[in-house]
Amino acid sequence: MRIDDPGFSVWLDDRFIIQVRTRTAWTVEIADRYWACFQPFLDASRAQWGHARVLVDRRGTPIMPITMVQVMRDGIMAFYRPGDRLALVVDSSPLKMQVRQNYQLPSIDAFLSYDAALAWLENS
Repeated sequence: MRIDDPGFSVWLDDRFIIQVRTRTAWTVEIADRYWACFQPFLDASRAQWGHARVLVDRRGTPIMPITMVQVMRDGIMAFYRPGDRLALVVDSSPLKMQVRQNYQLPSIDAFLSYDAALAWLENS
């Protein structure tokens, strides 16, 4: 299962980790398409693990304006359940700190390294 959209790709890897790769600056319209596509992947990951494991690779994409941060936070609160894990891979330490400040949940963390994010998900 894989979805390729102009703003993102989302697929379930062989470990039942949901992989997301962003491509552009997100708008509300892209976020709406993303959340609509995302639910079947959450269901499949939860069926395997009892919770969802998600790795979002945002490297190379523009910083989200604060309005989009709020839109995504609202989506996270609506779609994620306690026990789900979300790892975000970003380009810089300031972005990593921005994620940690704006998404203060124990099941979400930001990483500069894809491998570190993957290891965090696999060990949680």
